[in-house]
Amino acid sequence: CPHPVDESTARQPIYWSPWTHPPKCLQAEKPPATKYCVFTNSQHGNGGVSMIITPETAANSIDILNDTGYTHIKSFINNSVGPAYEVIDIPGKGKGVVATRQINRAEPIMADWAALVVDLNFPTSVKRAQGYQLLHIAVDQLSDPDRVLLLARNNVFSADIVEDVLRTNAFSFTVAGEIHMALYPQVARVNHACRPNTFIRFTPSSLAVSIVALRDIEPGEEITITYVPMGKTREERRAGLLKWGFTCNCSLCTASKAEVAASDYRREKIKQLRQEVMEAVEAWDGTRAVKLTHEILELMRAEDLAPLYASQYEILARLYWKARDTMTGTKYAQMSIDTL
Repeated sequence: CPHPVDESTARQPIYWSPWTHPPKCLQAEKPPATKYCVFTNSQHGNGGVSMIITPETAANSIDILNDTGYTHIKSFINNSVGPAYEVIDIPGKGKGVVATRQINRAEPIMADWAALVVDLNFPTSVKRAQGYQLLHIAVDQLSDPDRVLLLARNNVFSADIVEDVLRTNAFSFTVAGEIHMALYPQVARVNHACRPNTFIRFTPSSLAVSIVALRDIEPGEEITITYVPMGKTREERRAGLLKWGFTCNCSLCTASKAEVAASDYRREKIKQLRQEVMEAVEAWDGTRAVKLTHEILELMRAEDLAPLYASQYEILARLYWKARDTMTGTKYAQMSIDTL
């Protein structure tokens, strides 16, 4: 495992490799006085990546730079069809992404790499002015800083352009077992919908992601993702979207009171049944667990929660394997993989 390095130990390039810049660090004022450093590889992915993390996290996650993102980009290698989308101005939303051709269900549409990764505790652990300075260093060391600086800004609590971009556009991402903020510049152009037509495919060992179609998408149709976990009720979604600074007006959120109530009921029922499945498993009641899981899948289909099917298929696979029905278990295991 590589040794942690900071500005005092990285005296020559050989000490900070594979980073392309020597680390620049800042000591947190609050206990336990954690040290945060900017680690940049300006050649990684599409325009480089800068990570504001601890030296220990950098050392423990160095292998992430070795991942080329092939899982996400393989569909686009030697692709003669051309891009499936374009970024345009969308009234009331600023920039957005629309399909330029027919997109088939399960087709990868876009691949992207994180440009910024920031420890979740960093903003509240350091002096604001010093934190902003480190954020600007992180962006300036990218090969194309404008990929970050030109993104939408909509956070009323931010006093700095990079902080605003991060808080408006970043997603949660786990690095070395800790939650961080990760900014994907291309994905950031995709707007939110509570019933999206695509989903983001993450890989824990990679800074790359891809966007995959949940259903067939027509030319000219806006491509959307969800910014909040799927399966939430309308009030839960609205609360979760506060950090992005807008109220969702998608078709699901603006449906009639009866439709919203029915949708919320199904989503609450899914939560309840999931708990009952766990209780059935703990009671060794496989028959009941299978029955409840099928009920969950029916409710998920009614709510168009396709990305959540995989976890239910995996549960069914495990239950059937436990019952020594390997044929059925293998079928559901494959269905889980196909859904992912």
